[in-house]
Amino acid sequence: MSKSSQTYLALGDSMSIDFYTQVDGGGAVAQFHRFLGDGWTLIDRTEDGGRMEDVPLDLHGDVITLTIGGNDLLWNQELYLREGIQSFLREHEHLLRKLRGANPDALMIIGDIYHPDAELSPYEVELLEAVNRGIRANCLAIAAECAPIYETFRGHEKEYLCLQIEPNLRGAEAIAGLFRASWEKYQPHAPAN
Repeated sequence: MSKSSQTYLALGDSMSIDFYTQVDGGGAVAQFHRFLGDGWTLIDRTEDGGRMEDVPLDLHGDVITLTIGGNDLLWNQELYLREGIQSFLREHEHLLRKLRGANPDALMIIGDIYHPDAELSPYEVELLEAVNRGIRANCLAIAAECAPIYETFRGHEKEYLCLQIEPNLRGAEAIAGLFRASWEKYQPHAPAN
């Protein structure tokens, strides 16, 4: 990672944004960027409602975070309940491979998908767990770190989420902490800033 071109590229959905934290700079991306320090340029392309098809593939970063997939599951819920999640996992893998191809040396940190603060049927839980296993496998396939958001939020949905599906400030802190843990694993002896 070159000190002269330290770019943090943030991609994905509302798991990463400030809005639902109700604090300017409270989102996971803003918190992780502060951790990285002043020497890092942030390119933030996260958006509320973001889906895999919305992720720009022409940007570059030394560190890339991606939180994506929850909105795809919501938008296409009937399809995935009826036909399974293989098309989701193929699209996710294709996205990760494109990002890795454009950023071969970047530390890529990919979040998996938490359980909402709502009741899911046993079949929906089974599909969500299968999706997250697939996300972890896709991360391994392209040498990316997987931020285990699902496991971190499990049992804490009421304290980490608002509106059933949006990370509040505590949830954003937890996600930013997972990003930091991946950074520290990747750069164990180098300070971020």
